[in-house]
Amino acid sequence: MKKLFFATLFAVSALSIAKADNEERPITLDKLPAPAQQFLQTNFSSLTFAYAIEEIGFFGNEYEVFYTDRTQVEFDSKGEWKKIERAYEALPENLIPQQIASFVKQHQPTAFIKSIDRDSRDYEIELNTGIELKFDINTLQLIGYDD
Repeated sequence: MKKLFFATLFAVSALSIAKADNEERPITLDKLPAPAQQFLQTNFSSLTFAYAIEEIGFFGNEYEVFYTDRTQVEFDSKGEWKKIERAYEALPENLIPQQIASFVKQHQPTAFIKSIDRDSRDYEIELNTGIELKFDINTLQLIGYDD
């Protein structure tokens, strides 16, 4: 009987977590965490806002902001950016670590960075040529390459 109770409890918990982990709802910019609002104001105030989404997660909410020119910015629950992507233009230079920007200019002088994604281990960037580069988050040294 105990095994059945714990199995049922586990199944209900797992379903609750799975449901909460994928729920999304539209929000306005003023509902973003303050650091995210400041980041957008500083770096993308000239763009036209389209919409924003809050993703309800078990370990905290995440946010996605979309602009009419197909620029997209993703934030974690604290309002720190996770990913920035532009469809047609280069990312603002102040958003790229200097060592990564220098590497790209030296090795791909005609390309520009259209996407940057960071997590606790690395930065992944995508160039307008389709080349993807991965850099160590601490040393900013190239650790991977994909074309």
